[in-house]
Amino acid sequence: MTLNQLDLNLLLIFDALMQTRSVTLAGERVGLSQSAASNSLQRLRDAFGDPLFVRTPAGMQPSALALEMEAEIRAALGALRAVVERDRHFDPATSRRTFRMLMSDIAQLAHLPAFVASLRREAPDVDVINVALPLRDAKVAMASGDLDVATGFLPDLGADFHRQSLFNEHWVAVVSQHHPTIGDTLTREQYLAAAHVSYRPSVSIHASLDALLEAQCSGLGIRRRVMLAVPFVSGLAQIVALSDLVLTGPHGPASSMAQLAAVRIVPLPFELPEIDLNIQWHECLHRDPGNQWFRQRFAAHYCAEQLP
Repeated sequence: MTLNQLDLNLLLIFDALMQTRSVTLAGERVGLSQSAASNSLQRLRDAFGDPLFVRTPAGMQPSALALEMEAEIRAALGALRAVVERDRHFDPATSRRTFRMLMSDIAQLAHLPAFVASLRREAPDVDVINVALPLRDAKVAMASGDLDVATGFLPDLGADFHRQSLFNEHWVAVVSQHHPTIGDTLTREQYLAAAHVSYRPSVSIHASLDALLEAQCSGLGIRRRVMLAVPFVSGLAQIVALSDLVLTGPHGPASSMAQLAAVRIVPLPFELPEIDLNIQWHECLHRDPGNQWFRQRFAAHYCAEQLP
């Protein structure tokens, strides 16, 4: 006989018979009628080719083979119960879990420092890995459980993903503080005539964000002349500060750039739909206590940052 040929539920009857020495009581213990328990005992006998339990005036007495198997079967059932019936509780103070998230380099600069500082206080042995993946690869990684969450300006990833909006962001223009023709305001004519810089990373959430901007501008008849396209955010603020180029981006990242270089934020001369900064995760980790804690902790941290 092989394990594939054995109904593992029969081992519950075996264990119950070892403890009660009664077919009726064993059936009650596992939720079976007396006749169903008797049928299970017969199936056990057939499977092992042994009587296993013999009826006597003192009850059902185990055979030599049953006594030989008792300890190992009980240990195996105990191990299975520990897995199936374990307390699905996550304790951040003692956990040594590693969480993997997808976040753009801009968001890493803006949000990860304070978030990591709070995690160090609350969960000192938890590790975090921020990965760089195209969205198509991130979806596969989340579906396989290799990636806990993705956060940023994300499109809807699909029916198998859960989504929580964190903040609605609006588009702005970023120009040098010393721009030769653009002051505190920007006209539509100036925007159309300007040379633009575009942040187009190949592996980042912001790759899809730039595509969204192009689509929204196209819908309004706006055609930008992109003089410079860059794949990295490093040096982007300085490029704008030292040139007459115009950068269009979300207000949050633009504010971070204004702290790094001599640039200023100017309202756009036309309206674009707001963009949704959100966090998403796959159904396979939706009920996982650790994943629940991590995404709730990040959402609470981010929302707290938005308070005045």
